[in-house]
Amino acid sequence: MNCNIIKDLMPSYMDEICSEETAKAVEEHIEHCEKCQRNLQMMKQPTNNIQVMSKEVTVAKEPFKRINKKRRIQVLIAVMITFMMTIIGAWIVQDVGVVNDIFFPDEWGIATVPDDKEEWEGVKFNDQNYIIFDSIFWRKAIVNHANNEKNVLVRVKDDNDNIVIDAVQVPAGTSVKLEGLKRHEKYYIEIKAPQGRFTINAI
Repeated sequence: MNCNIIKDLMPSYMDEICSEETAKAVEEHIEHCEKCQRNLQMMKQPTNNIQVMSKEVTVAKEPFKRINKKRRIQVLIAVMITFMMTIIGAWIVQDVGVVNDIFFPDEWGIATVPDDKEEWEGVKFNDQNYIIFDSIFWRKAIVNHANNEKNVLVRVKDDNDNIVIDAVQVPAGTSVKLEGLKRHEKYYIEIKAPQGRFTINAI
């Protein structure tokens, strides 16, 4: 066989799909032909390169795998720390009185209506007849305590005896937002209700 025929047969020979007789003929030719030996080596070369490249890619990926694993661990630790800090923060706010007073300020007031004449009666907060919303955490709302069991009308006066909020009805167990009130100013809360003693909460 000449070299051209051997060259055509080489792919089948390499893939081992040719007959035994053809394979034997190819081997006998290659054994004595340097040109065909080189051709055979060149045809084998791409496979070797692919294997080498595959190994190189695998080696190159290893550092990134380690980085990704390290990153996942860091994210997991950060999530756990954030969760723990949230739980601890919630516990502190709920159970530590000083912190709770800062972030959730409120004042309990008492108003006594002596008769059913439907006159305005002032609410006293800690023996004072006014309240000052001195923190940004005040919601500036009035709560008619559920135990009162009666609706009340609420109005608010400023330090100059001007009515700034007039006759807002607050059912028992609900609250009303006091819109427009300013910080660090005295406000006088008054209620009109049936005879009785009423617990009014400023929050």
